[in-house]
Amino acid sequence: MDECQINLLQYLCSKTQVDVDSFDVDISTEIPGCVDATSNQAEIYCEMIKPRHDSLVKEVLAFSTNMKSEFPTLRLEELAFEVMAIRLAFLIIPNITGSVHVMANPCYSYHKEKIVETGTRLHKICNLLDPAFDTNRLIMKVASTWEGLQACRELTICGIKTLATTVFTMEQAVLAGEAGCISISPFVHEAKAHFDEKYSDEVPLLHLCIQAQQFYKKRSMNTKVKACATLSLDEILQLAGVDALTIMPDDLRNLLKGTGCTRLAESQSLFGDTSIPDGGDYPSYLDDESTYRLDFSRSGQGAGQYKLMQVLAIFSDFQFKGEEFMKPHQQFLS
Repeated sequence: MDECQINLLQYLCSKTQVDVDSFDVDISTEIPGCVDATSNQAEIYCEMIKPRHDSLVKEVLAFSTNMKSEFPTLRLEELAFEVMAIRLAFLIIPNITGSVHVMANPCYSYHKEKIVETGTRLHKICNLLDPAFDTNRLIMKVASTWEGLQACRELTICGIKTLATTVFTMEQAVLAGEAGCISISPFVHEAKAHFDEKYSDEVPLLHLCIQAQQFYKKRSMNTKVKACATLSLDEILQLAGVDALTIMPDDLRNLLKGTGCTRLAESQSLFGDTSIPDGGDYPSYLDDESTYRLDFSRSGQGAGQYKLMQVLAIFSDFQFKGEEFMKPHQQFLS
């Protein structure tokens, strides 16, 4: 290889933490250098329905049935979906060096108490499945609603780690940092662009990732930026320098196969671009719900609020699909 050339995955790993956006255990063994593994309802559903997991589905349902008395407020299918997410996380965690991310039921995104209950329940499920598992390696993803971020605030006090996902505005980023989230996931593209081939999102939120990271560093906040939902290698390379990138399997494969000139790759990064304005000044939102809701609703002329509602609808639909998938398998429990 020409001395100017470098493997793109190695280059990216030298600039930012690279995470795999999947709970497919094969990907975690195929791609070197990934630190964390992340998931959401769509990814859990698409993984659990694979024929190779038929026996695992039955095992999860049997476990959930036996443990149902520990969680009397949950429907069996809902409990089983959470247990499945943890079991898939257990499969992948030997192949990574960091943490696994499991998303709270998006149907609870506007219910603070239920999100808090979910955080404690996920930890309890881990302990029931494997008492030796280090729950410090489990991070719960929480949708960045007002209620969700207030739940993160409470969970942080309890020692449960959270990531604020579905971030589309600086207002969400500010509140997530104040709530003590260990990281946030700005969506570079709105969720619909990943699920509808005919839909095009022409305004990627690359600058939001940079502005949020600048905001946290300027204020010595510990929250990190874990960007996600990119749609091309060019966008990924533009974000080299962000705290972390959670990347879809196909893009990871293309990075692993790809090469490029070091100087050209470095010139693509938006970090260090002085023309990008910093995150700006924001009030404290932590105890000011009315100001937060007003500022968030006005952000981008309502674009952030629209994108948040859209992604929650998509993830909630996959939550329903996952629960419905579990129902026919209950006949095999006898």
